[in-house]
Amino acid sequence: MVEWLRTNGENVGFVAYLLCLALFAVIEWKLPAFRADARRHDRWPTNFGIGIFNFGLAMIVPVTAILAAQWAKSNGIGLLNVWHAPFWLAAPATLLLGSLAGYLFHVTEHKVRTLWRFHRIHHCDTYLDVSTSLRHHPLELLALLCVTVPWAVIFGLDPWMVAAYDLAETLSNIFVHANLRLPEKIDRRLRWVFVTPNMHCLHHTAYQPHTDSNYGQVFSFWDRIFGTYSAAPRAGYDAIQIGLKEIDAEQAADIVWQMKLPALPSDLRARAASPSGKSAQP
Repeated sequence: MVEWLRTNGENVGFVAYLLCLALFAVIEWKLPAFRADARRHDRWPTNFGIGIFNFGLAMIVPVTAILAAQWAKSNGIGLLNVWHAPFWLAAPATLLLGSLAGYLFHVTEHKVRTLWRFHRIHHCDTYLDVSTSLRHHPLELLALLCVTVPWAVIFGLDPWMVAAYDLAETLSNIFVHANLRLPEKIDRRLRWVFVTPNMHCLHHTAYQPHTDSNYGQVFSFWDRIFGTYSAAPRAGYDAIQIGLKEIDAEQAADIVWQMKLPALPSDLRARAASPSGKSAQP
């Protein structure tokens, strides 16, 4: 079984990803939380186009956190490997440290202007659904690798648990961006440990105090520990605006404009320029 998973792990993960994407796409279509026009004909070509490009990029990247963790384990490098931590200790430690790295990187993307230039493409989407989970600038993903690879080596993370967490994070990414709203009783209990769509949609609002909160990707407790947790929108879920105030729907749906967005000023305003580069009306 171990050898089979080692050989077919990527295929299993990819199939699980596609099934999860399809499942939540159907659910959100039948039971949408936000009933405004999803503009799928404008948004989906851009979001899925970016996602397909990133999948292709991931296939040619020569190093990943999983490979780095395997190399560190084979060479006895990293804290957990130096201490010869048993699996019962290395497994939860890897989950906690891996999720902490993701949380800290996400916070940094919002606080460091250079990283925000790339990350804001994810926040440009004017509607939340499963396709939003695909919307990440390729250079943002490469920057993430620059963090997760040395992190895996320094701490000697368990490679199997790194792979398991990566899969869980990928599937959770679809779930939390889906246009769903869990019943309040279920959501209130679940979000003590895990990020939920009710919780994560606040992170995508145009209201900056909410945008700068709820950074967790799988586990919600990091936001509670570091004081970045937001419970609910001020005026209720039906009143929130998804996206960034400085980006309009036409710009958000233009894949070429989105790819060049990192080169544009970080204080960009939607009225300052149109996707064609011509000045818009004042």
